Amino acid sequence: MRVWRERLDHPYGHQLVQLAVDGTNLVGFVCAYGAHDPQWGSLVDNLHVAHGSKRNGIGSSLMRQAGAWLAPLYPDLGIYLWVLEANFSARRFYERLGGQNAGVSTMETHGGAVVRSCRYTWPRAELLSASAA
Repeated sequence: MRVWRERLDHPYGHQLVQLAVDGTNLVGFVCAYGAHDPQWGSLVDNLHVAHGSKRNGIGSSLMRQAGAWLAPLYPDLGIYLWVLEANFSARRFYERLGGQNAGVSTMETHGGAVVRSCRYTWPRAELLSASAA
């Protein structure tokens, strides 16, 4: 809660938070940071879709929106994100959107757990926005 309260109350200029709503229900969101890393480019830090709303195109739409926001602002930068190595369904989802697995790293979560995560990459934001259509 502390992390998200800070992100939403004091957003960075290079931060996007896009919500997906169904009526009055929040069904998903994406959070991205432009030019986050000198080597890898812009970061899709979070993509979440409510369990009951998955497989309805919400995740693809949110990723397309993030790519469309990043492309004109950071046209020469790639996009990357981290996904748990054991999360096979999310990995397949990103692969269907054109993401490439650039390798596995061991990292510590905000809660202190050590996990193995894959870095998925797209060479340019416009490719993500187009591939998710």
